Amino acid sequence: MKKFLMACSVAALMSTPVLADDVSGAVYDAITHGQWSQAEAMLRADLKQNPQDPARLLNLAFVLQNSGRQKEAAGVYQQVLQLDQNPMVSVDDPYRISAPARAKQVARQGMAQVEKFQR
Repeated sequence: MKKFLMACSVAALMSTPVLADDVSGAVYDAITHGQWSQAEAMLRADLKQNPQDPARLLNLAFVLQNSGRQKEAAGVYQQVLQLDQNPMVSVDDPYRISAPARAKQVARQGMAQVEKFQR
């Protein structure tokens, strides 16, 4: 099963697939099709099983951000930043060039977008 994570770049908020562990293709499909409610429901259900999964948390933050719920997204990004673990994820940039990034780096980028939006 393909596993993906949605993240936002520092430069612009956009749907950018990121390869990561433990995120289902169904979640990825819902996110790429803008089905925010469906993606959120699946992610919240998954997080009940593993509440500290960085990939799921980053996906949830991205979904909340794209649903206009900036404060909730910021809270989820903060959860990622407070985790003991900081796994690598393979980020696909807008030019589809894969580059490694740490989960906390992606969370910091997301927080920067939230803060930019709230100004």
